[in-house]
Amino acid sequence: MPGTLWSAPSGQQQSSTSLTTSSFVTATITDIGPAPCLIPAGTLNLGTRVCIRAAGSYTATTTASALTWGFYMNQAGTPITTTAALLCATASAAAVVATSWPFILEYRGVMQALSVNQNATTAKIVGQGWSLLPSSLTAFTGPVPMPITAALRTVSHTATGLNTETTQNVMLGITVATNTGFSSTIVDELTCELIG
Repeated sequence: MPGTLWSAPSGQQQSSTSLTTSSFVTATITDIGPAPCLIPAGTLNLGTRVCIRAAGSYTATTTASALTWGFYMNQAGTPITTTAALLCATASAAAVVATSWPFILEYRGVMQALSVNQNATTAKIVGQGWSLLPSSLTAFTGPVPMPITAALRTVSHTATGLNTETTQNVMLGITVATNTGFSSTIVDELTCELIG
């Protein structure tokens, strides 16, 4: 007889409010999630499935902006720019001239190894997802697979990211390689669900 598996949000109540971000540093990852999306220490086990979803919109006044979207995991309280584990990311693509055009990103991964101690880089997740980025107010390009190579589907524990022995924060990041004319993002949803 199969065991009982549960599906639940990752930890604390996840944000029910949208977040607008309108300041970007060129070629630096910016955390644009509306609130911390925490996975408590010891919650990730072998075989745990991690399902992440983000949705929102963006505004740009020119196609000069090059954008890369991605899901990151890092120790709670540690910035996205400090040794975060990159779970998956889109290829860099030019923004479209848009006012509040929608985007949707999803990722699913399975824990295949756990951290042995807080300094070991033994944890491993294997997963992939897809992006729906706008081609108009009512149409998407895609779905487009992410990450962009087969090798990037396997992600290992970094110094602080994907450490299963510490509380982890799941983040939605955007890298704006050229920020000319990229006005803002609004993220309405960033959720993380754990299964099993």
